[in-house]
Amino acid sequence: MKELLVVRVTPDIHDASVAEIYYHAQHYNINPSHIDISTIDELEQKLTGRKIDYLYFAGHGSETCFTDNNSFISSWEEIGNVVCRTNCLNPDSIVLLYCCKGGLNTVAYRLIAECDQISYVCGAKQNMRSIDLIIGFNVFIYNIEARNIDPVLAADKATSATEIRFECFDKTDVIANPHYHQKYCKDCPKPGDYPPQMNC
Repeated sequence: MKELLVVRVTPDIHDASVAEIYYHAQHYNINPSHIDISTIDELEQKLTGRKIDYLYFAGHGSETCFTDNNSFISSWEEIGNVVCRTNCLNPDSIVLLYCCKGGLNTVAYRLIAECDQISYVCGAKQNMRSIDLIIGFNVFIYNIEARNIDPVLAADKATSATEIRFECFDKTDVIANPHYHQKYCKDCPKPGDYPPQMNC
């Protein structure tokens, strides 16, 4: 049985929204659970020992960070690092960003640069209401689980259903992108790292 975990950092994500994720997951024999956290250390503690197929981060987001718009704030790099250290993801796992701006390529690139265990990152590119994210992600998971559609194409279906831009980033595509290597990849040589060419 696949495992789905919702990580919630703010009461702005209502219990009804989490329950909707639960109900939908159970249609596909996915076991849902959720945790509420207030610190990055708490996130690490609660991810340790788990193996997850769908990992939701539910809160407020921007191009650079994940937050509750109050006391909790963490860079996407830090989130990715914790996910990697806890070894909490199963193969072909999907990180779903239940927040604004979660579908920006900079967010996906930051997460994948920190954690090569992440196979896919899915989110919406713009600001939106909770109901929009619920419907979009329901369509996304339906197309993966019920129709066996590739996650990248499933995000296109979510866009068509909501007329809101959802995007799913495949790690294979990300690491083939020159922009990722130039700006985000931690182990890739940067311009100037190469020795000078010698003329023979």
